[in-house]
Amino acid sequence: MRVSSHQLYLTTVRNIQQGTEAFNKYSVQLATSERILKPSDDPLGTMTVMNLDTQLKSLEQYKSNMDDVEFTLGQQETQLTSIVDLLISLQGLVTTAADNSMGTDEILALGQEMSVLFPGIVDLLNATNGNGEYFFSGSETQTMPFQLDGAGKYQYMGDDNIRMVATSDDSSVFSNVVGSDIAPNAQFLNDMNDYLAIVASPPATGVGNESRYMLDSIEDFLGTLTGQITRIGGVRSSIELMALGNEDIALFTQGLKDDISEADTAETYIKMNEAMASYESSLQVYSKISQLSLFSLI
Repeated sequence: MRVSSHQLYLTTVRNIQQGTEAFNKYSVQLATSERILKPSDDPLGTMTVMNLDTQLKSLEQYKSNMDDVEFTLGQQETQLTSIVDLLISLQGLVTTAADNSMGTDEILALGQEMSVLFPGIVDLLNATNGNGEYFFSGSETQTMPFQLDGAGKYQYMGDDNIRMVATSDDSSVFSNVVGSDIAPNAQFLNDMNDYLAIVASPPATGVGNESRYMLDSIEDFLGTLTGQITRIGGVRSSIELMALGNEDIALFTQGLKDDISEADTAETYIKMNEAMASYESSLQVYSKISQLSLFSLI
């Protein structure tokens, strides 16, 4: 089979172009540390990297979700813990008032102290975050949860919506506590409000029976509060564990992606030099072919 000089010329030009493309490709890989510059470089690897990117974005979103829940529940836990502190002080005062030996002036003095602590509890139940949204109103974040109605009774004005937030593909956690779970039917608030009215004008026989009833109400309220605080603590602990697990998964996934997509510096450098050598060799051949003519063969 005879090969014409024109065919040899075309083959040499093609080799030069291929050598140039290969050199440029490996140069870019070295500069960017990316092995896959376009899907055709590795179709299967490209699909795998895309799937891994999706997983990493999901993990990033879950981390953001957990950070938000941790922050919100942490704030709510702080409010509830502060209520417990005030409630314990209030409990001590009511316990003292339950003593039938207390005189009217002493009961009035105790009542004045109680009347300072009680509004603090109400304020904490109606606390807001930095955006002015109420912590314990459920989804009605612009509505003050505990309000006095026209009859002077406390009512819960929020809803019972507990927001669930995804923390993984198959799990979620609650991100808020609602006022109806903290103070069901506003029972404690109304009991305390009625008790303060009695203490402000105590009967001559004292307020022993009323105080003992109030202590039972305080005990019930304390139990509800500590139950919610424990519930929040459990979620925050689980979030911490899930966050650590997600970090490990993210590190593994990122490492797998890097193994597929990143260029091997040493191997790529060798291939770039080989492409350069091929390019230079093809140039030399081209130079010789371009000088060929009929006179060269005479």
